[in-house]
Amino acid sequence: MKYELSKNIGLQVENVAEAKAFYEEVFGLKHQEHSTVNEVEFKSAHNHIFLIDGEENLGPVLELEVESLEEARNDLLKNGCKIVRWEGKGKDCYVQDPYGMTFNIWEK
Repeated sequence: MKYELSKNIGLQVENVAEAKAFYEEVFGLKHQEHSTVNEVEFKSAHNHIFLIDGEENLGPVLELEVESLEEARNDLLKNGCKIVRWEGKGKDCYVQDPYGMTFNIWEK
């Protein structure tokens, strides 16, 4: 199974508007035009940071890209990861590794 770390980092926050204001005012980041009330995207030369509405308190969520979502799911479960949320292709598929890091698995 091949995994590639993408440029995407998700941060679940309870108040997207408040977090957006913080990142804009304190860090000087500019949100992308396609941002919504429930999800705001900031881009830098190296990363895409997403503020996502949620209360799960997962910490930062890194994204791994794969060729086959279902093969990745089986491989990750076999290697001690647990499913946090699995909504299918094109949606959130969160797993937590045995050390507590959360990843969104994204099929290319």
